[in-house]
Amino acid sequence: MSATSPYREPAPDVIVVGAGVNGCSIAWRLAEAGRRVLLLERRGICAGASGRNGGITGAGSAMHAASRAGAVVFALTTANFALMQQLPDELGGNFGLSITGALDIITTEQQLAHLETATAAERAAGIDVELLDAAATREIAPALTPEIIGATYTRERGGLWPFALVSDMADAAARAGATIRVGARVERLARTGDRITGVVVDGETISAGEVVLATNAWTPELLPEMPAGALVPTRGQILVTQPVPSLIPCPFGTNFDKEYGRQAVSGQVICGGFRRLDVDEGLGTYREEVTPPVLAGIAGCLTDLFPALRERARVVRAWAGIMGFTADGLPLIGRYEPAPGLTLAAGFNGSGFSWGPIVGTVIARLLTGQDTGFDLEPLRPARFLEGGVSWDNPFTAGEKNNPRAHQTEAVTT
Repeated sequence: MSATSPYREPAPDVIVVGAGVNGCSIAWRLAEAGRRVLLLERRGICAGASGRNGGITGAGSAMHAASRAGAVVFALTTANFALMQQLPDELGGNFGLSITGALDIITTEQQLAHLETATAAERAAGIDVELLDAAATREIAPALTPEIIGATYTRERGGLWPFALVSDMADAAARAGATIRVGARVERLARTGDRITGVVVDGETISAGEVVLATNAWTPELLPEMPAGALVPTRGQILVTQPVPSLIPCPFGTNFDKEYGRQAVSGQVICGGFRRLDVDEGLGTYREEVTPPVLAGIAGCLTDLFPALRERARVVRAWAGIMGFTADGLPLIGRYEPAPGLTLAAGFNGSGFSWGPIVGTVIARLLTGQDTGFDLEPLRPARFLEGGVSWDNPFTAGEKNNPRAHQTEAVTT
């Protein structure tokens, strides 16, 4: 069916907007539960941030301390990691999942102090993580520079091919009965009073009992009442090298997760980060374009950590993707109470593949009246309406600290 033709299918029970990892996962699980699902995507399957990332997944996060919110992050990402390992059989496809563990490389005393505290919190939550000195780190990754201080090694992490996973979930949703329309631009939500009753797509109103926005960075465009700075589009940039001999045995991060990368099965090295060299640190823009200062920073980080790449690797491609960063670094998952009929799954702060598959299960349970199995209170989408917006995102800490005034300006300019 074309995106401009009238919608003549039976009215959907649920409309899901956005066909990235979260949207496809949600559509699949809802269709599997017997709901009539319409999945709408303005570009293509996996065309946004889900198809423009490093392909890293795992359980836990060193950026969230021991707290109720941290416990929620650990619980959901751990469940997601377990589910990821079941998906090849469930989907009948191969999305290149490789469970290798991951290193968080320490290059400064400040990083060491942070990771000493974070490691203790993660271990208390049941995450299999170990703090290593430089020698032990280089036993795992001998190509690392001797200048490092050490690393944490988390076993429940790995890499995958994002496009293959999202495409497989979209196919599974279609097999379960979901209708998928690409090239369908949702202009706005349809409302009756406070209640969301559907969406307006290219001038056509499609009604549904429930609407789910899995639109990540683009959520404020469809929900303009969201406070400025609560969810901010954030540009991330990545480069990829030509294939090189095996040097990097597992995904890595450094500098408080601001830089990250891995070596793919093809031998190509993928690395991203250095938002601090972007205009406004990449915050507040929807422009999917790369910038020379950021790419130079990424390349420098990669060759500083792995000196052998200076002679062996040549950059062959680079891209940018738009992520959704929240003021507190936590996603928005659950019903949006001010607008009955609306549910959000957005704001994953660059870690969507550590959440997406389990989010599909959670939202499907929520919309079919089941217990989700998780404490979603710290992730409530309306929380910024009640407590105001104070920018305390741990993934941007130390990079101007990004006060609310900076966020508001970035969003509106």
